Amino acid sequence: MKTIDDRKKNYYEEIFKVTEENNRDAFRNLFLKMHINDQVELFHLLYPEKRKKVEKFLEPAEFAELFEWMNSSDQSEAYEAFSVEYVANLFHYMKIDNVVDFLSYRDEEERKKLLNQLDTTERSRVEEMLAYEPETAGSIMTKSFISVSPISTVQQTVNLVRTFSKETEMVYYIYVLDPKSKLVGILSLRDMIIHPEDTKVQDVMLTHLTYVRLADDQEEVARMIQDYDLLAVPVLTDEDVMLGIVTVDDVMDILVEETTEDFNEFSAIRKAKTKIDKGEESAWQTARVRMPWIIILVFLGMISASLISSFEETLSQVVVLAAFIPVIMDSAGNVGTQSLAIAVRNISMGEKRTKEEFWRNILKELMAGMIIGLAAGIVLALVAGIFYQNIVLALIIAFSLFVTLSLSTVVGAVIPFLINKLKIDPAIASGPFITTINDAMGLMIYFTVATKLLHIL
Repeated sequence: MKTIDDRKKNYYEEIFKVTEENNRDAFRNLFLKMHINDQVELFHLLYPEKRKKVEKFLEPAEFAELFEWMNSSDQSEAYEAFSVEYVANLFHYMKIDNVVDFLSYRDEEERKKLLNQLDTTERSRVEEMLAYEPETAGSIMTKSFISVSPISTVQQTVNLVRTFSKETEMVYYIYVLDPKSKLVGILSLRDMIIHPEDTKVQDVMLTHLTYVRLADDQEEVARMIQDYDLLAVPVLTDEDVMLGIVTVDDVMDILVEETTEDFNEFSAIRKAKTKIDKGEESAWQTARVRMPWIIILVFLGMISASLISSFEETLSQVVVLAAFIPVIMDSAGNVGTQSLAIAVRNISMGEKRTKEEFWRNILKELMAGMIIGLAAGIVLALVAGIFYQNIVLALIIAFSLFVTLSLSTVVGAVIPFLINKLKIDPAIASGPFITTINDAMGLMIYFTVATKLLHIL
């Protein structure tokens, strides 16, 4: 593996050298032989002044595929390095949904400059796509698909695929439209292969259709493609007119995006979908989006502080109780966060639960918490008994940990569903909030039990 890495490093160094020497032919000879993933990596490693040279070394048609492969951060680096004219020329060789995705993250002035470089027809197509609500099926679909009439033959359909395959993103599915462009059926390549050439499409097409509407949320679209194991799903208007398709490669990007968004919310660092999401954030921007949540959590944390203060008399009489406060709080927070993660995942995957299933799940979480609490309580009791030679202290810790962990799993499982009922993203019920709630509950149980048994401690 080291040999391969060294070989790649030497290859990169050679490209860096010819770039420095402005040797266009040598750069093209070396760069275009690389895998596209390595091309992206190398472009990212180039110094800004050397990135600018790529515009002179590669034609727009050659760089367009590379540009589509890039993540948003690398695309922004390319945009900053290249001229507006060069970037606009890339659009001619890119899928329109990828063009729209890139433009959606540019500000109004930048977007206008790029659109002004396009011809009237292409600009209209892009502007139409940009008009759809963000994060909907309409905003991520591509209008590049093959359609036929129900009365077409299999042979005519095959000829059509041969003609337009290079211009179409998805050729595995052929969409059957009536004269009003309404979707009436779907034909796969397999269907065309196994049926005679003179067979009418309407006789072999699939009529039990799976589709999405223009305004459907992109996460629902991704889930449908995943659930039905599709390569693409058609996008229809409310009148069943087909306007485009969403492909599985777009869905992969969406799943990554939604997972990242949920993680940010789960970590209480949620932020608006802006340039900050594109890896361009400054230290101030990063702090600004996190600060409100942290301040809220500071105030919530004061609940735990006030609980400790209210049991000051108990602590003053048995100081050793303070040694186990971090253990109780950390254990409660960790167990609750685990239950929360499972609950948020189930909701995000679109799992529908009846009331019976909901309560069955809560009971399961409670039983799991009791088992974990019993095991953790026994271990901690043994530690307390051995090191502090106090059986009562060991029993207090064991009982408190048992009750706290049992209830913490329930809290972590219930809160996301309650928030989901309020039509709020359940990921907002983030780990820090669950941790704070469980911390306070754990302290209350611990000190209440200790206070009741203070006379025998």
